[in-house]
Amino acid sequence: MKTFSTKLRAAVVATVCAVSLVGCGVQGAYESSGEKLRDSIPAATDLSDPRSFEGVTQVTEFDEVEPVTTNAKPSLPVELTDADGYDVTVNDTSRILALDLYGTYTKTLTGLGLGSNIVGRTVSSTEKSLESLPVVTQGGHNINVEAVLSLEPTLVIVDHSIGPRDAIDQIRAAGVTTVVMEPTRTIESISDDIKNLGAVVGLNEEAEKLAQRSMEEIEKDREALQALVPEKPMRMAFLYARGTGGVFFIMGEGTGAKDLIEGIGGVDLGTEYKLSYAEPANAEALAKINPEVIIMMSGGLESTGGIEGLLQRPGIAQTTAGQKKRVVTLPDGQSLAFGPLTGQTLIRLAKAVYAPENAN
Repeated sequence: MKTFSTKLRAAVVATVCAVSLVGCGVQGAYESSGEKLRDSIPAATDLSDPRSFEGVTQVTEFDEVEPVTTNAKPSLPVELTDADGYDVTVNDTSRILALDLYGTYTKTLTGLGLGSNIVGRTVSSTEKSLESLPVVTQGGHNINVEAVLSLEPTLVIVDHSIGPRDAIDQIRAAGVTTVVMEPTRTIESISDDIKNLGAVVGLNEEAEKLAQRSMEEIEKDREALQALVPEKPMRMAFLYARGTGGVFFIMGEGTGAKDLIEGIGGVDLGTEYKLSYAEPANAEALAKINPEVIIMMSGGLESTGGIEGLLQRPGIAQTTAGQKKRVVTLPDGQSLAFGPLTGQTLIRLAKAVYAPENAN
């Protein structure tokens, strides 16, 4: 058993086989979509002062990931040691459940050419191509073991961003091949995270191609969106809400909020104030950081009662963002996914913050 890189703490042995990669056809379609999005950025002379905008901006339109191949042929079996220390042999990828808080795994698998092998999803896998598939989580991101087993998956890929842990243990104990991942989930780790997932499903060459394409797109999109960024960076915070109760947090270290906000040229207040992973968004904390723009997941804002419900939360109405109702939302499955669509996420978010009339 041979070790491969980093967070999976894993070993992978796969027979190298000939693979048929779709060349310029698929790649060209993806690049055309990316170029079109970059070309839609307004000229600097046409931009208004981004601090003058008021109200909620919802980013709703996302292109799906273009597969790097239309004929994926996994090289199996794959032998590995997963992030929980279990030795696993992957023999069958025909029925996959890929479960995480962010919806990253389904997007990556689609990019690898295995989208049609996915048989269920979490609430964060919001791709139109998967919308007819059953949701196997309940109450947000708690795994419904019965729902998982009813789909008879041949492979479950999961990490501890969802749970509980005993649900994952029950799936494994039921005899389902289960691989627990431990991705880094930053912009800089996207390449490694894609390659690690590709190694699990026996598509190493496809993963190399998808990783390279994704990072190239991110660099192009980062460069393009700089035309939108004001000379004085705007101060932003990512708030996570679920319902009108106690699930209301400022996203801090390790959540991906820093990469998202700094990726569009903003100041991440969670980083500036050295907040831990997720700290309660109470009146005192909000007054301290006082964001000019609040970024949220679409489902989070909806669950709290929309903008009017959000303003009822202690401290929100007293912030600069609250006074202007300046909230920008991204689809739940896109905001912190950090996968093959990250470049697109950065450009669409930047447009929503700095030029909302062009957001969609």
